[in-house]
Amino acid sequence: MPGSMRMNRGKRSLVILAEKALECEAGRIIVSDSWKGGLGKIQLFRIGEVGLDRYYPLIYVKNVKLRREFGHARSRTAQSLVLQTTAEISFEAKKLADALATFLSIPCLPREDTVTPKTIIHISLNNARRIQITFFQAPPRVEVGPRITVSHLIWKARK
Repeated sequence: MPGSMRMNRGKRSLVILAEKALECEAGRIIVSDSWKGGLGKIQLFRIGEVGLDRYYPLIYVKNVKLRREFGHARSRTAQSLVLQTTAEISFEAKKLADALATFLSIPCLPREDTVTPKTIIHISLNNARRIQITFFQAPPRVEVGPRITVSHLIWKARK
């Protein structure tokens, strides 16, 4: 993602992550948690005045196909990030697309608008009708990964 910084969390607590984010003047954090050796959950946080504010949904992952599995050479750096959806998606997939666009402060554009180099986050439904989040580089429109199949979404805190 353009303008992002990757950091291995290791055993760092969320409080330490918030402090690191403040040092880097970051406004948001995306935390990927592993489960049984693979990606299990994606958590979204905004940096608040007192620490991290959870942003919903929590994204539970069924499976993921990584960039190296697509067999592409390292892709060029995109200048911008946009979100796109297919015409036929579920209400929950549309809600996820809107939430991600808001969280990342990016536009949701029609598929035809791929003139300048962009990283495209594409939300669709796969053959099993599961939500799929796919990353493309454009132009040309080439899937570069990761391709994330969503298991389920949690939209509010449990009490």
